[in-house]
Amino acid sequence: MDQLAALRAFVRIVETRSFTKAAAQLGMPRSTVSKALHDLEVHLGTKLVQRTTRSVSLTIEGTEYYERGRRLVANLDEADATLRGMGAGAKGRLRIDVHSSMANFILIPALHDFQRRYADIQLVVGIGDRPVNLVEEGVDCVVRAGPLPDTSLVAKTILRDRLVTCASPQYLARHGTPTTPATLESGHRIVGYFGGPNGEPWPLRFKGKGGTYRIPRFDTSSNDSTGLINMMAAGLGVGQTHASVIRTHLASGVLVPVLEEWTNDTFPISVMYPSAARMNARLRAFIDWIASHLYAEARADGPSRAFSDGADTASS
Repeated sequence: MDQLAALRAFVRIVETRSFTKAAAQLGMPRSTVSKALHDLEVHLGTKLVQRTTRSVSLTIEGTEYYERGRRLVANLDEADATLRGMGAGAKGRLRIDVHSSMANFILIPALHDFQRRYADIQLVVGIGDRPVNLVEEGVDCVVRAGPLPDTSLVAKTILRDRLVTCASPQYLARHGTPTTPATLESGHRIVGYFGGPNGEPWPLRFKGKGGTYRIPRFDTSSNDSTGLINMMAAGLGVGQTHASVIRTHLASGVLVPVLEEWTNDTFPISVMYPSAARMNARLRAFIDWIASHLYAEARADGPSRAFSDGADTASS
């Protein structure tokens, strides 16, 4: 028995909670993964996993062995990545997941630059606003905008993005320009965003000399951030989004900012990945590139349009 290969299979089974997903991520048949676990249990003389047709759960012994085995595999992966990085550039497959508007309006238009710099990285891009289980789905990192969730993931904030309240010129020509959040709520059509597992609406947020103000009412809403921007551009109403993803819309006049003195909130743009031990040359190259690209665009737009100039790092 190859004990290290069996240990890797066991750790992946636990983290994905599935023999099928573990086999797919390890690039081997499901039967091989099942046999590796069986051989490991025989070698240890104890049951590690309880299997049913619907779920995989750990025994008491399996829980103890997983904690020790996980650290061992992570340390070995880190050592491998360090030595490989000393002798070779960034290359191989990198699976990332990016929220919809950032993917469509920032990442994809700039990917030619990433490919030019890192021709040996095969980038696999998942696009969507839904929460992603990185380990179960084999994702190396996610890029998200907004407050960081309470999670065991390592989170690196690469930039702070400014919130923008805006509408199309056509909408404003028909309905006028709101002058306060109160006039917006009472006299205008509002487009909004809802997300999360419960479809929770994200109210429009305002902060000015008169205090803070929230508008939870939407006439039209979307759970896709690109869809929200397209609704505003189509003249369906006034909404809020992040400055980074509508930079070209603002520059071309497709969208016009309103209530600027009331729209002062900023939100972090962050990269999250499973653990520091999983950092490798491919992931490091992508994080450095996307942070540099966002910062360069922010500087080009100037402080009145897009972002704050700072970035910070946080981990949980």
